[in-house]
Amino acid sequence: MAYSPDNKNMQHDLEFLQKENSRLRQELAKIKAEVTFAKYLSEDSLNALNIIGYSADLNFMPLNCMGAVKEITGYDKNDFINGQIMFEHLVHPKDLHAFQTTNYRLLNGHEAQTLEYRIISGQGQIVWLNSVAVPVLNESGQLISIEVLLFDVTSRKKTEEDLLERQAHLDSILSSVQDVIWSVTPDTFELIYVNPAAERVYGYPVEKIYEDAANGYQLMSTAHELILENFSTLLQRGWFEVEYSYNHPNGQQRWLNRRAHFAHDAHGFVARIDGTDTDVTRRKQAEDSLRYISMHDYLTGLFNRFFFEKEMHAIDNDSLDSVGLIVCDVDGLKTINDNLGHEAGDHLLMQCSGALKTCFDHDEIVSRIGGDEFTILIRNCSAEQLEAYVKKLRHTIVEQNQSAPRYPLSLSIGHALKSSPDINMREVFRQADNLMYAEKPENRRSFHKLYRTLKL
Repeated sequence: MAYSPDNKNMQHDLEFLQKENSRLRQELAKIKAEVTFAKYLSEDSLNALNIIGYSADLNFMPLNCMGAVKEITGYDKNDFINGQIMFEHLVHPKDLHAFQTTNYRLLNGHEAQTLEYRIISGQGQIVWLNSVAVPVLNESGQLISIEVLLFDVTSRKKTEEDLLERQAHLDSILSSVQDVIWSVTPDTFELIYVNPAAERVYGYPVEKIYEDAANGYQLMSTAHELILENFSTLLQRGWFEVEYSYNHPNGQQRWLNRRAHFAHDAHGFVARIDGTDTDVTRRKQAEDSLRYISMHDYLTGLFNRFFFEKEMHAIDNDSLDSVGLIVCDVDGLKTINDNLGHEAGDHLLMQCSGALKTCFDHDEIVSRIGGDEFTILIRNCSAEQLEAYVKKLRHTIVEQNQSAPRYPLSLSIGHALKSSPDINMREVFRQADNLMYAEKPENRRSFHKLYRTLKL
């Protein structure tokens, strides 16, 4: 178009020159951008790597597009170059603010920016992009264009989301497990992981447990020492299992079952020691209760016949001597039961057990072996000591009867001594029992005289 000096056309020509100048600048920027990209990446390379590369002006209008534009966005690259669509139009609404903020920093800070965000493709699919935007400056330091690389990271983000979902699923399972699950390093026993159940079982917040482990296991010293004590077993077998007592911060004693094993990495090397601590306090209490019931008389709390005979066998098996045995029988128990009821008879039995506990309060084994029959086993006992024990028992009964009990107590007593390892405890028992029954006739007469006032 020819330039006319006519004043009428001067304004029109000036506008034309300004537009032409702007067009030339854009073309120059486009050429510089293309040259810059051509130095490093080709169209085929970008396609093969599933990457988009483009240059944009300061309004973020694409000056050129290369690479897997269609495959990633669902639109042709010319749609972007011709201004029919902008990348900002595809950005997911939840990520739009972050996208715009990054662009603002790019324009005003003249520093490269990175951002991961979502776009909605032409097919309506969610695509994750990792954007790397670099400002292009001229020799004067002025920003003239922006170069952008877009990496399709949808597959990676999907993998990360799957991993997060699996981790959340695993955390949910571990949080619901009642047992403590823990993991430590195999060399320094540094705590790697402990699940939320630790707070209930150990009595400390999980954060404090981690802190304690970092400070050398001051609070959890018992649990830590257990690994040290069983480490040789762990090396030999690859695992160990043990039950141990733990003093809970609330003052209660708890029993825990610990099972630990070596965990190996993909190359077969020991990577961790993984283990569980199961609270077995109720089971231990039940076992202790059953054990107590199996060895004690339910009424008096004294040892029962089972325990008494077990001790008799142990004495014979160990070939012990100097063992004293006292056999007692409550006189008139049947008469009391028949005339006053079993409650009265039980009360009399409790009186008897009270007298025996008062008289034998050291290492003697006091048992109720039948309805009205009691025994006392005394180890390391001489004949003189045994006589003294019998005398003490008779004196205790007299004192008890002088305190005006509900029912006076009368006992027939016999005693014998195992003076040699060759003597069987059955024989000792037979001797003591015979002496006890020898007292019965006299005591029976005394009993009837004593209870005549009760009209029995």
